[in-house]
Amino acid sequence: MAVLGALFKDLDVEQLQGFLAQGSMWLLGLALLTKASGLLLHESRLWLALPTPRPPLPRVIEVGLAAGVLNLVLPARAGDIAVIAFLKRECGISPATGTMAVGITSILEAALFGLYLLAAVILGAHHMTGLLGDDVALWLSVFLGLSLLGGIGIVFLGRRIDPTAPHSGLVGFVKRTTAETAHGLSDARYLGLQTLSAALQVVLVVVAFTLAMPAAGIQLEHPELAASLILGASSILAVLLPPVFAAGPAAAAAAVLPVFGVPADQVAASAAAYAGAYWLVAHTPAGIMGLPALLRRR
Repeated sequence: MAVLGALFKDLDVEQLQGFLAQGSMWLLGLALLTKASGLLLHESRLWLALPTPRPPLPRVIEVGLAAGVLNLVLPARAGDIAVIAFLKRECGISPATGTMAVGITSILEAALFGLYLLAAVILGAHHMTGLLGDDVALWLSVFLGLSLLGGIGIVFLGRRIDPTAPHSGLVGFVKRTTAETAHGLSDARYLGLQTLSAALQVVLVVVAFTLAMPAAGIQLEHPELAASLILGASSILAVLLPPVFAAGPAAAAAAVLPVFGVPADQVAASAAAYAGAYWLVAHTPAGIMGLPALLRRR
């Protein structure tokens, strides 16, 4: 709350009302449906990440949605730990296998979002480098390169571990997780399905938060670039700021929108308008689908 208070202490309420009056409930509804589709795809990817024979798809989707609600109120995506626990309790999936599935689902999504941002930097260099600096393409390339090298390293290490040998304790957990991750990454069909579905999920999420821009009454020349930067920054800030407070998106919007042409005297109002639309898109589908699933697991 202190973060929001500092950002909007000079907020012009009439300007905020002006932005919202220019918004579109129809576009907001479309953004919500798009985000809901992305959520369902994300949980389907979790199911795809599990080895065969897999548990029933509806159960895994419900488990993922339940844990997703926790990610909204806890920092650092702590809800992912709940996914692993739910999969163990309800589906008999070992913690090592659950960790492998959650890891592949999340890391591929992050890597492909990074690849998208790199393409966005190249296509919209003036806007992107104006905010992130001239070396942003280099750092994104380093991130993607390290992700690729990390995947290759896991495959190399995992192939040297005997999956039939008994393992116990923390070291055993790490060995089993590494071996199972290596097995998945070595399967071309498995990796291809995960990559294609992760790419589609990234597209759906970016489209959802891009639609939230005009839905909040904010008209930009490149709303998809602005929304992508705010989304990326908000994901990083969520490590410290629980998403439910919307402080991360508000701070990111206040930093990003001026670079895309929003006048200085309208930044606070436009950032508040977009933060509100962002909050609705990020939380409404997750809450409607995930809260009942979480309450069933009390």
